[in-house]
Amino acid sequence: MSSTMPWTTRRIYLPGGVRAILLLAPMLAAVFIPREFADPDGNPWLLVLVFVVMMICMWPLSWACHRVDGQADGLRLRYWPFLTRRIRYADLASVEFRESASPAEFAGVGLRLAPGGVLAFVNRRGPGIGLRTTEGRAYFVILADADELTMVRDHVAGARPDLAQRIDVSE
Repeated sequence: MSSTMPWTTRRIYLPGGVRAILLLAPMLAAVFIPREFADPDGNPWLLVLVFVVMMICMWPLSWACHRVDGQADGLRLRYWPFLTRRIRYADLASVEFRESASPAEFAGVGLRLAPGGVLAFVNRRGPGIGLRTTEGRAYFVILADADELTMVRDHVAGARPDLAQRIDVSE
């Protein structure tokens, strides 16, 4: 029996090193701006434009995170600030729970279209859930820890007991 109470997993942010690069990279352009303004022959406006564009594009990326929201009728996969996918429990064809998954399996860190057409939300290494819909779409989401994996597994198994026989925990 599925819980009608909404639930959510913790937000998983990009690794600290990637976030630091995204936050500090625009500063490279900013370092050269004062020199261009001081030079009488300098034209700083292109550099200012580069700095502003880098800020607008890179700083929001440094706060990118993903999570899974559970509702009475399905799951909502969120990759903030870019993407939200709603998957109804009735549309699930199969579910796979893995105790450990690596971003290398999905072509890197972040929101990825991995080999096999899997849309992966993998901001780090950890346990995860793989979902395949009746329409043939596939998703994989890394979770915070084994407790969240158990929580999500229990909710999905409660909502779709017919899938419980096909739920595999693999490493």
